[in-house]
Amino acid sequence: MIKKMKCCLILIVVLSASIVFAYGDNHPLTIEDLNRAVAINPQGADAFYDRGILYEKQGDFSKAASDFSQTIKINPDDLQAYQARASAYVSLGQFTQAIVDYNKVIELNPQDANAYYNRGLAFANIGSFDSKAIFDFTQAIKIDPGYASSYHNRGLVWEKAGNVTQALKDLSKSIELDPTLAEGYYNRGIIYDKQGRLLDAINDFSKAIKLNPNYAEAYTNRGSIYIEQDDYNQARFDFTVAIEINPKLSQAYNNRAIVYYQLKQYAKAMDDLQKAKGLGFGVEPGFMAAVQKELDR
Repeated sequence: MIKKMKCCLILIVVLSASIVFAYGDNHPLTIEDLNRAVAINPQGADAFYDRGILYEKQGDFSKAASDFSQTIKINPDDLQAYQARASAYVSLGQFTQAIVDYNKVIELNPQDANAYYNRGLAFANIGSFDSKAIFDFTQAIKIDPGYASSYHNRGLVWEKAGNVTQALKDLSKSIELDPTLAEGYYNRGIIYDKQGRLLDAINDFSKAIKLNPNYAEAYTNRGSIYIEQDDYNQARFDFTVAIEINPKLSQAYNNRAIVYYQLKQYAKAMDDLQKAKGLGFGVEPGFMAAVQKELDR
């Protein structure tokens, strides 16, 4: 009945430091300027590349990918263009295409830890290539032993593969390398919770919240443990904060309804169940019926 949030990858694609505007990072050119440059010189790879960067900054990833493709057509070994197009593909959810581009980046620069990391992310998002994701995160770590995010995401792939021992080892290492990594504490807390190590889980969720006070999922999972400990007031507080941060977090409404039911506040429980259901959450019919029965008394 209690619904908890799941582990999540750090989905931020890390761009290599070399990805900058061809004309300089702070150049004043606009898309209109670059349109004219492309019209004057259709073989000018730099203009296509810089226009792609501007499109990406505006969130128009399809146009960005198109311009990076044109850059690559003009200059097939343009490392920056492959990196940037791969990033655009990831933003579009086109992970297979991104992997092809990261393959080329690694071919051009085998010591690019970020390329291995990003390709590992793409494999992990596809979901059926866990061994390849682990390989890539491992390669990134070999190149850069301090790569906290690679340890973190490798740990999550290990957890998905059922190797909890290795998952905890990697998540703990990511925290050791980067004590500000809220996601590391959050995801380790989820594993501790599954193992029944509730105090350890609460401690990790609390650390994640301290690092990121807007971490609604951490509040939700900590509140769920408080329900298991019959600490309904603290659970209610956590779910309420989670909802204030993210009013569309359906699990928080569902779980707060459980708290209200235990506190015999049935009208509030029904209200939260209706909100959870309205957000598409699979509310258990038996629980809703039990709340309605109390309201009908």
